[in-house]
Amino acid sequence: MTKVLYLVMSGEEAPTRFDMAVYSAMKLDEEKRFESLKILFFGESESILAKATGDRAQNLKKLIDAGVIDSACVGIAKRKNIVLEIQDKGVTLENYRDRISYYLEQGYSVISF
Repeated sequence: MTKVLYLVMSGEEAPTRFDMAVYSAMKLDEEKRFESLKILFFGESESILAKATGDRAQNLKKLIDAGVIDSACVGIAKRKNIVLEIQDKGVTLENYRDRISYYLEQGYSVISF
């Protein structure tokens, strides 16, 4: 089976892309379509992540609870001053370069949003 990494980078300029990534990941995980599905948030997507409320926050929580969300980039979070907001959502902050390297070394195919 295939291992997939969603790299979510879309922010306020394209919030629908962010929501599509989250919703499709939720459905693909529920249906067990892949051997493994993980999400990394990077760049502008971290602002949406930090401010998530309502359905968006509930969907993110489902993915966190399912172990699908790996992390958000700590460097971006620090630069945008949104570290606490992201951590309060339950998302781990990690070095993006380390995480993307890890998943590529593990044979994950990357889909970006």
